[in-house]
Amino acid sequence: MTRFLELLIAFFLIFVFSDLSVQAQHLDTELPKCTVVTHCAREIWKVSKVEESFGKVIKVVEAMPRTKIIEKSDSYIHAEAQTKWMRYTDDLLIKAIPNKGVIQVRSESRVGIGDNGVNKKRIADIAYRLTTNQIN
Repeated sequence: MTRFLELLIAFFLIFVFSDLSVQAQHLDTELPKCTVVTHCAREIWKVSKVEESFGKVIKVVEAMPRTKIIEKSDSYIHAEAQTKWMRYTDDLLIKAIPNKGVIQVRSESRVGIGDNGVNKKRIADIAYRLTTNQIN
């Protein structure tokens, strides 16, 4: 029980005192790595045309159900996505890094220890829509 409380306090401090959107907005900085992999997923996609691909990602995210973009720049998106079943809010961060030729995608649950694979599925869905040109 003590170990559980220590973990709970650590998660609380991490989420309260870290502002992921500010950290990720710098042009060359990468999105933060997942600290708790049971409720977070992160992928790096190599692309040939970063700006064009990022524009497509924006359109895909805008068309996703229960997803609202709350912050957007020319190389960064922060969206909130609600889960279908319990309506929990997850954070979806997407970052284009042109000088590295990559787009990074990170989806993380705000609450709980596990996500039943929702974040990984969300990223896979975005990738599928991009590769099959299912862009609205």
